[in-house]
Amino acid sequence: MAHLEVGDRAVRPVDPTQTSRTVLIVDDDEEIRHVLRLMCEMEGFDVVGEAANGVEAVPMALSAQPSFVILDYLMPRLNGDVTARILRCIAPETKIVAFSSLLEAKPEWSDSYLNKQRITEVVPLLERLIF
Repeated sequence: MAHLEVGDRAVRPVDPTQTSRTVLIVDDDEEIRHVLRLMCEMEGFDVVGEAANGVEAVPMALSAQPSFVILDYLMPRLNGDVTARILRCIAPETKIVAFSSLLEAKPEWSDSYLNKQRITEVVPLLERLIF
């Protein structure tokens, strides 16, 4: 399947036969994005894109319509709160996982929440959200 270039990042358009295990990773820390990608891919999730902020994430989500967005809260240009509100409009079926070291509880804009110190629990959390 062809990739769409969004800024300097590639995103794959949605494949209707594989929508239940697709993930978009949005975090301003490149190392965190890399670790999340490896963890997701090792467990059979299809990472359809990575974004460093909400401005990059919005067109990716519109194109890919991922099953999940792992969304950092504090990012430059467009934070997680505002990004989530936009995502709800353009990708209403997408489940949003707030992923932050600052938040201490699930924000109202997310479907689930995970503190970054518990990064190893991200895949089991996505598995639970599938059903």
